[in-house]
Amino acid sequence: MKMLPLMLCVLLCCGDSAPTNKSSSAPTANRQTPSSAKDAKSKGEAQPPKELRVVLDDEPSMSLVDNRYLWHLGSVGELLIPLASEGIRKYTHEYSRPWAGNLRIDGTLGRVLSSRQAVLRFGWFDEPGAALVRMRVHGLSAGQRVSIELNGKSIKSNGLEASWQLLEVEVPDGILRRGENQIKLHLGKSAKVGGTSSYGLWHSLSITLAKHEGQALDLQTTELQPAGDVGEAGRSQPALHGFGRLIHLVEIPESAYLDLETGGTGHFELRLVDDKGATNTLLSHDQNQEDYQHHQLSLADYAGQLVRLELHAPAAAAWGSPRIAMAPAKVSAKPAPAKNLILIVVDALRSDHVPLYAPVYGASQAQMPNVEKQAALGSAVFLNNQAASPSSPPSHGSIQTGMIPRVHGVDGDGGKILPGTPTVSTQVEKAGIASGFFGNNPFGMGRLKEPGGWTEFHQPGQEGKSNDCSALVDMMLEFGKKERDAGKRFFISSLPYETHTPYRYHQGISENYYDGEWGPPLGQLVNGDIFGGLISGSMKLSDQQWKQFKALYKGEAQYWDQCFGSLVKGLEDASLLQDTILVMTSDHGEGMFEHGHLGHAWGHNRELGDVPLVIFWPALTKGIRDIWTVTTHRDIVPTILDMLGVAIDPKVQGESLVPMVLREGPWLARVVSLEYGRSYSLRSQRYKLIADYNGAQEIFDLGTDPWEAHDIQEGGSDAVRYLRDMAGFFLEYRSQWHYLDWGTLNRQRAGLLKAAQARESAP
Repeated sequence: MKMLPLMLCVLLCCGDSAPTNKSSSAPTANRQTPSSAKDAKSKGEAQPPKELRVVLDDEPSMSLVDNRYLWHLGSVGELLIPLASEGIRKYTHEYSRPWAGNLRIDGTLGRVLSSRQAVLRFGWFDEPGAALVRMRVHGLSAGQRVSIELNGKSIKSNGLEASWQLLEVEVPDGILRRGENQIKLHLGKSAKVGGTSSYGLWHSLSITLAKHEGQALDLQTTELQPAGDVGEAGRSQPALHGFGRLIHLVEIPESAYLDLETGGTGHFELRLVDDKGATNTLLSHDQNQEDYQHHQLSLADYAGQLVRLELHAPAAAAWGSPRIAMAPAKVSAKPAPAKNLILIVVDALRSDHVPLYAPVYGASQAQMPNVEKQAALGSAVFLNNQAASPSSPPSHGSIQTGMIPRVHGVDGDGGKILPGTPTVSTQVEKAGIASGFFGNNPFGMGRLKEPGGWTEFHQPGQEGKSNDCSALVDMMLEFGKKERDAGKRFFISSLPYETHTPYRYHQGISENYYDGEWGPPLGQLVNGDIFGGLISGSMKLSDQQWKQFKALYKGEAQYWDQCFGSLVKGLEDASLLQDTILVMTSDHGEGMFEHGHLGHAWGHNRELGDVPLVIFWPALTKGIRDIWTVTTHRDIVPTILDMLGVAIDPKVQGESLVPMVLREGPWLARVVSLEYGRSYSLRSQRYKLIADYNGAQEIFDLGTDPWEAHDIQEGGSDAVRYLRDMAGFFLEYRSQWHYLDWGTLNRQRAGLLKAAQARESAP
């Protein structure tokens, strides 16, 4: 899939070895590697105390009621797509956003279709067959017609009346399929609603098997969401209800269990379909009293899996306060705020060139003995950290603001930080902490000079000084000692240009990666001319010359490690090290034709998206603590402010990672985003969705295909539906999304619920 770059800026390199799976990696010395899902099951973990009836407030948990919009509604053999509810977001991923706001006509709520065509993607969880498509729709004007395509097959053209109607369309056998399906609606005539052209008012759409023997959904009366407060025997609580079957796709963390209550009478059955497609019955319960009964169900056997939860019960029954909880774990005491912090953003450094990432990739492509030595004293290594963008300007904007690119304003290569956007430097300055920037990429960071409100801002290369990282180290140490002597705390953000092109030869280092001749056409320097020739195809390299090429990149990584060692020694000599946290990351990775491209600023594949994030702070953790939970650039600002004891501006969208490190146990799964202009990507622990500039999607299983070579969409697996369920919410709500109130895309909180309910209401 081609990702059209807004601007092809600089350039390249990659590793030679494929990453290893978590289960096959060996922990290094002083490494606090959490147990794998397999280990957890063998040790009998994830078993909650039987007497525990309430999930502890300080333990990570996921409310399945708050996640109401992620549930698929219906019963066996039928699916309801709630067009007038925000649950529609699971099924619509079009950049054009054809579905507008809601209106209420004749007492019925409907969503305005503002385009002649709309596409709905839905998952079918039962055996396929002949079916009925039922639509509850108001034509808004006489003479309107709708044509329907299902999976590319034209079904029928129907006239719509200027009133509410229940339209039924027969689907012959052989068209509906198990897994992913697509419906296209084509409309012919518009009507004016509030001065805007509209193509009907749509309440809901359902697909029902023709042989289905149950009660078909009545689209005139059915509620469009499955949650609310339900009372049983004088006791009311948030609950899921209203449908014979509810389906939710969820990643199961280690030490997890289901905590819920069944309310009302009838037969309750909770099934779980695991990642191999096997159906497991976790609960089969007949209840004769109109009351709530409590249940706790271990999920130990499914740790690390993406599973499908299915709730089967009478529509009038209730599933009270269902949530996925985690067994209590030891939580270390939070350290006192540090005096100082240095953020090091190594330009264009891939994770697979950092030895600390051996649990993911196997042997590192480059040597970094100083990084490893310092990490062993106490560090948190976020093994699945994702760049905000594959290009410098958007990523640096996110690293410095804790916001996604389109919120801070630099969503491509030409944007600027929007006025009034808080940055990490402005926030620490308000707290009386001096801030300094020292870096050598004006294209990436120059636009952060004015919005950052820095105490000092220096770009040595622009000031007639060296681009070498040794110059940055000297300037950082000078700034830190000066502020210390003035009685002030300090925050430094640095941007060493290693490992960005041009790649230089470093005697005694580059030879570690190549033992051949350093002759032409590369010699001892890879510059922009060479990149241009390779990209255009006018220059070709032999296998031996590619080794030479890669060796120069790897040598730059190790050379930067020497600068890191000099920084640590300088801080120690100045008696600053024990009071200073070091944080290391990169703005993006580099590609070397893994997906047909060289360099960066072209897409969201692993060689660009996987970047290191390491916190060096012995007060936070002893040894090396591996964190497998997916993280992102957006988390860096709130984490920095948390460690410095500075209040986090409410505009910041990310999550502090400090609680994740302090909890000596697993964390709930997260799904994070990457974006570049119109393109975007969603990354879960195991799966990844990439949408290009036209909205076309690719989906990869990173567990079996870590370098993203095989698109799994055709298989129609639950993983495809899982990421698509969240893609629509991301597109619709990404600019408003804040972790503290809204949770994550896969673990939604009350903030989203409040915003969604406001949209669902209609005048």
